[in-house]
Amino acid sequence: MKEGNKIKFSIMIINWNGRKNLGEFFEKCLESVVNTTYDNFEVIFIDNASIDGSYEYARSKFNFKFFKNKENLGGIGRNVIINENLCSGDVIAFLDNDTIVDQSWLDEPSKLFENPKIGVVQANLRMLNEPTIPDSTGHVISSIGIPIENTFFMDEPSKPVSIFGGKGAALFVRRELFERLGGFDEDYFFYFEETDLCWRARLLGYEVYFSPNSVVLHKGGGTFRNGKLLYHRQKNTIASMIKCYELKNLLKYLPLRLLFELAGIFYLLFKKPSLAFGNMKALIWVVIKMRKLMSKRREVQIGRIVSDKELFERDFIIKSLNLTIKYLRSRFKRFEEVAFR
Repeated sequence: MKEGNKIKFSIMIINWNGRKNLGEFFEKCLESVVNTTYDNFEVIFIDNASIDGSYEYARSKFNFKFFKNKENLGGIGRNVIINENLCSGDVIAFLDNDTIVDQSWLDEPSKLFENPKIGVVQANLRMLNEPTIPDSTGHVISSIGIPIENTFFMDEPSKPVSIFGGKGAALFVRRELFERLGGFDEDYFFYFEETDLCWRARLLGYEVYFSPNSVVLHKGGGTFRNGKLLYHRQKNTIASMIKCYELKNLLKYLPLRLLFELAGIFYLLFKKPSLAFGNMKALIWVVIKMRKLMSKRREVQIGRIVSDKELFERDFIIKSLNLTIKYLRSRFKRFEEVAFR
């Protein structure tokens, strides 16, 4: 164990039916966290109304703090950590229950957070079944709001580097920043809530970093098969564009995104109508929620100190539609295999 660590981490594990969905891997995740060698952390287990006994099982086996939400709130269930004042750490380490952490996974982030300009850090997420393959090293977004993994167009970093956004499976956020941002957007349920948080943090002048030596194995999952994930992806990415873009860029890129969505709906109507309905439902949601989105937009724009121009110049927001199309094509074969079988 190390001595004299200054930064305290509050490790927050989100769970929903972990024993049923993950089997013995559920306990391996919790055990790996317990075996962390960094000496200044607490663990908070947040349960999203599980009915498989995983909450009770974890309470009987581990000396964590525990809290159970009354319903499944998805990724937004993590907001309870500030709403209920559950953590005492300087940095919150958000962790999914389908991960296994390296014993020293907190060491490099603790050093990165000594820089007050760094507000968010993503761990080095690796594929559980093939650890040599990265699951995520962070991502940028296209000008029409679609996330693009950094590994698609750049080599894997060997040193900590600034990224646009991080993946929520293993994401560190300063507690004071998380509180200032009001946590994850309550309307997102899941998908893109962490990117939205990173985008809003960047507009406040904070940096987001990738930590190559903070290794976390990630099982992953989730598909587009029933249209639910597709629905949340579309509505959330469009909502973030509305909230975070300066007006001139919103007027420029939102119409392009809507055209993109309409083309997608037309295509899916002939391939799998249920997915097309998911897209249409997302657009309807945006229209219904527009007044609320504009209120959120005002809050974001009032506090911003970083311009869109800077984010474009740093290649965090990619203007190239060619790169976006290439990325989507690279994902499309897998999408068809999962969605249309």
